Amino acid sequence: MTAPKPDPPAHDDALKPLGRRARKAMAVRQSLVAAGLEAFERQPIGLVSILDITEAADVAKGVFYLHFKSKDEYLLALWEDVQRMFLDNVRAAVVECRSRTARVEEAIRQFYALATENPAAARFWIRMSSYFPDEVGEPGHLTRIHQEYVQQLAAIFAGRTFDQLGPDDVRSALLADSICWAVANTSVTTGEPLCSVDVLVRIVASAIKTANRG
Repeated sequence: MTAPKPDPPAHDDALKPLGRRARKAMAVRQSLVAAGLEAFERQPIGLVSILDITEAADVAKGVFYLHFKSKDEYLLALWEDVQRMFLDNVRAAVVECRSRTARVEEAIRQFYALATENPAAARFWIRMSSYFPDEVGEPGHLTRIHQEYVQQLAAIFAGRTFDQLGPDDVRSALLADSICWAVANTSVTTGEPLCSVDVLVRIVASAIKTANRG
């Protein structure tokens, strides 16, 4: 009996190499992102104009509007980019972790790496978290972005899917996130260096244990 021929592989556009136009568009977007992070280091978010961003990226102002409809959309996209980068790094780092404790510890170490190795992204995240939420995008949009981020962090901590998360999982993620960014914010505000990563791991682990025990 002749074995059936296997089905032809499905076409996956995501696996196709990008064309020249797409690569150029991606490069321009990346330059706009980098320019924004640099500009927000020098001035408060509200004082940075689209012209400041495009001049720093060395592109015409009209190019900005090919990628983003407004500064609000740009800010939201940039914030989501930074969050996505962090979460991707955490997911990659916890692959070999076999326990929740190990996953939380590795996540804190990835946070520390972001804060120390990419301070522009860390400072932007801090400033966006304290920016005027109802003045960026639709009312409550920033809050929804942050809630989704916390859910993803909780799923990484627990090694579960969203629908399997319990209150302790979400509480742990919220607590870890709050403590880490509070420490980073203090460092940015005072100019003092961050505590050591081992100290930060112990602080977060102790807070999560106390909160979930209660």
